[in-house]
Amino acid sequence: RSHGIRSPLPLMLLQAQRSLRRVACARPRPALASSSSEAGAAVSLVVYHAVAARTLDGVLEVLETLGDKAPAAGIDVECAADVLNLEVGEASFVLNKQAPNLQLWLSSPVRGPLRYDFDAGSARWLNNRDAHPLLPTLADDIQSLCGEAVDFGAVEEDVSQLYLEQLSKP
Repeated sequence: RSHGIRSPLPLMLLQAQRSLRRVACARPRPALASSSSEAGAAVSLVVYHAVAARTLDGVLEVLETLGDKAPAAGIDVECAADVLNLEVGEASFVLNKQAPNLQLWLSSPVRGPLRYDFDAGSARWLNNRDAHPLLPTLADDIQSLCGEAVDFGAVEEDVSQLYLEQLSKP
């Protein structure tokens, strides 16, 4: 029972926590290349949905093929409602669309949570903090857990081609 005496400690902790969040959000982020005149310009919602869906479909196809060719790798993958779930042995990955932010989010048991924006200049998904590319990162993380090489190069080419096709539409 507190007898009506309130400690200033919880308020001080809350204020410090808010201050830390502001500092974390204020960190400079790398500028992503863009083919438009405005650096960092976002792709349209229509283009976002097209390239995100193609990315998820391509990743699913590559991983299903790998799981069939190398059953010892312990790969189990499924995709529903714009969420790709991947099990590699006991480790779990999630790759999903975040349409309100025009992003793909990756939860990796190797690297933790990561967010990716589609970069118009390179036609690739790049991390919004340090601009590393999504698919090579995902491939490296999967390989580190199962020992099997993963190649998403064809997916990247397919997504890039789709993006160029979307640009040429009126």
